[in-house]
Amino acid sequence: MKAASTLESGSGGFSLASLRGAVEYRYFAILTAMITYGLIVLGGTVRSTDSGTACPDWPLCHGKVVPQFEYHVMIEYSHRLVASLVGFLILGMMIWGWRRYPGQPLYRIGAVLVIVLLAGQVLLGGATVKTETAATVVAAHLTMALTLFSTLILMAVASFRLDSGGSLPQLGGFFGQARGLLTLPLATLVGLFTLIIVGAYVSQMGAGLVYPDWPLFDGTVVSSGGRLADIHYAHRLLAVIAGVLLVGLAWRVFAEDHRVVPLLALGAAVGLYVTQVLVGASNIWFELATPVRILHLALASAVWGAVVIGVAYRHLSPLQRVAA
Repeated sequence: MKAASTLESGSGGFSLASLRGAVEYRYFAILTAMITYGLIVLGGTVRSTDSGTACPDWPLCHGKVVPQFEYHVMIEYSHRLVASLVGFLILGMMIWGWRRYPGQPLYRIGAVLVIVLLAGQVLLGGATVKTETAATVVAAHLTMALTLFSTLILMAVASFRLDSGGSLPQLGGFFGQARGLLTLPLATLVGLFTLIIVGAYVSQMGAGLVYPDWPLFDGTVVSSGGRLADIHYAHRLLAVIAGVLLVGLAWRVFAEDHRVVPLLALGAAVGLYVTQVLVGASNIWFELATPVRILHLALASAVWGAVVIGVAYRHLSPLQRVAA
């Protein structure tokens, strides 16, 4: 009876309430990140179906809270509804994380960063409508979305580390690894991020079919010149660079780390990336068919998320090396 009481109260021992709180927060954080990913894909669906201007006003849609049922309007309207849901989930995650880990800089700084990004996303969402989906605004919108997605993943991974009794690296020491352990991961993340944003430019500026063949460019290996042709060429070139970096990162992790999470995350990222390349080629082969365009962005965001998970887990939960 005494032991049971100790378990329930958590006084001087294990707390069931604490365990429930830990599990609930960790999985709430994962759920929030997953729904945020879904929102990014839904945003890509809005662009791929040319539904970005289906609601010409903001925050209302055709002057109504609930607009009339029409294909393009419903796609854009559903994006706004899901964005509202995600906003509340993210705010809840930030407040909960701040209270649960009061001494952790990651959750203090991360909460502020996420709230700023969330506010920026709302404003950019309105600007996207008002500028009639200008390529620069769309790219900025996606940039913030991916940054927000990454921060949520980072905080979710960190919660597993903390709730298992571990500690997080000090920020100074963490960034001090940049010359060594973090060089390849950072290069890979920068390469993938740039690739996705340039891809958004290619799509939004109508440069997807500048070259009718793949992997060559009108039968050659160099750009034929011109703004749209150069943007398309840069996207394919970045795909090669990012792919090499990703394979190099996965190879290093497979050689040095034998934990399940980073192995699965980086292995999945490589598999998804290969699929992504083939889907990118299919965009040309099928002349930008809408389902292929949506899948292309969905895979790009999935690759990004998998790499962030692998890198975050590996560097927030460093290997314990046994002294010789």
